[in-house]
Amino acid sequence: MAGSKLNVVPLFQVMTLVVVLMLAEAPDRAEAEASITCEQVTNWLTPCISYGVFGGTVSPECCQGIKDLNAAYYTKDDIRAACSCVQQGAAMIPGIDYDRINNIATLCGTSCPYKVYPSTDCSK
Repeated sequence: MAGSKLNVVPLFQVMTLVVVLMLAEAPDRAEAEASITCEQVTNWLTPCISYGVFGGTVSPECCQGIKDLNAAYYTKDDIRAACSCVQQGAAMIPGIDYDRINNIATLCGTSCPYKVYPSTDCSK
């Protein structure tokens, strides 16, 4: 059983890398008007992936990423772009718990201007 647990961590790291690379290369339509890029969102929020999948404790790096993202919003287009990036990235992560990821900002003592689910319309 210990052997199977060791195999989960490298697989999770590979999945994280794939998601980071895919988001960095896939600009969203909302991003064209925004100053925030999917690459930035991915860099800020990558430390949150393990909590989003496995739960446990939200890392300080994840909370810092949430706060950095919040500080980067200058326009509604920035918020729409970030929402789309988070939504696209979350959809590529097997086992992601949307309720868990939507609670991260609160656990970090801040807020988020949107909730991300597969059905979220980030354009609104």
